[in-house]
Amino acid sequence: AELLARVGLQDRANYRPGQLSVGQQQRVAIARSLAGKPKLLLADEPTANVDPVSAESVLELIRRTCREEEVSLLTVTHDFDIERSFDRVEKLDELTRAFTETVSH
Repeated sequence: AELLARVGLQDRANYRPGQLSVGQQQRVAIARSLAGKPKLLLADEPTANVDPVSAESVLELIRRTCREEEVSLLTVTHDFDIERSFDRVEKLDELTRAFTETVSH
């Protein structure tokens, strides 16, 4: 209930998924992913299926909720706008190259 309140859906706690909008379903997914008190949240293209305005809102919600719950966030994205909004960005090809070099030595 507390996490539903944090994502602004406390009044929808008894709704079925089909009764929620896509955006509301996404916010429920964020709350559910944090319900088990993880240390790390893995978000694979968390804004892929929403418009740019909603994408910004969803990403801010994920960040704020992770900050409040003290959860580290790892996001995979092809969206350069999202990429620029993070303090630290690691490129997969660079990580792969570094790993390969380490293993081969």
